[in-house]
Amino acid sequence: MKHVSITSPKGGVGKTMLAINLAASYASSGLRVCLVDHDPQGSVLVFGKIAQKAEVELSFVPTNARVSGFDLYIHDHPPGIQEQYPGQVLVMPVVLDAPSATVHLRGKTVLQERGHRILEVVSRFRADRAQPRKVRQERYPHCPVVSDRTLYSNLYGRGLTVIDAPPVRYLDRAQAEIASVRKALDALLEGAVR
Repeated sequence: MKHVSITSPKGGVGKTMLAINLAASYASSGLRVCLVDHDPQGSVLVFGKIAQKAEVELSFVPTNARVSGFDLYIHDHPPGIQEQYPGQVLVMPVVLDAPSATVHLRGKTVLQERGHRILEVVSRFRADRAQPRKVRQERYPHCPVVSDRTLYSNLYGRGLTVIDAPPVRYLDRAQAEIASVRKALDALLEGAVR
């Protein structure tokens, strides 16, 4: 049983989008995945209700309750730094604007001092803008990137992820982004087990 927490000191950086798509990715590999919603906003639970209403059968279980019997638990946390996280592996999305990046760096430092293993993900990336491209090149050249695509929010509104969506424009690019995050996360999880 493994635990991964999706966290950020700042809101609006794409934590829930990453959480639901990673949950679907791992579930598509045959793992029993529980996606635990710790956020009072309940975005994961809202997604689950949207899927249910749309008669979409999710490959993972969204919940806010303590449950057992799963291979992987992905925890979607509210903005801020928590006192404790289940497990040591954290995924921290960062948006490359000055306020977000500054808050992210402070939070990352605190969490590293506590001994957490952190995967930074450049989130809501805009390749058409010079400033984010420059910041990414200078500070985050080896981090996986998830672009600012309306596809993610459109699928959320239909109870779907990029893993289980029918073919649509740019789906292959979004799937490749999530696969890149998962590859980096798998490497971090492997290192955490040793």
